Amino acid sequence: MSLSEAELRAALPCALHAVDLPDLGPKRQGKVREIYEQGDRLFLIATDRISAFDRVLGVI
Repeated sequence: MSLSEAELRAALPCALHAVDLPDLGPKRQGKVREIYEQGDRLFLIATDRISAFDRVLGVI
């Protein structure tokens, strides 16, 4: 199943552009992951950001 261009454009305002969960501790941000550190525990949040050659190609 694929989305039409009109369906994709209609969904863009609902896209999550950032993750901010300060209760999980200090945040480190990579190209495609957010990493929170809470004592001896790490919380990894994988995103659907796509990057190549240090450039973000798109956010959906």
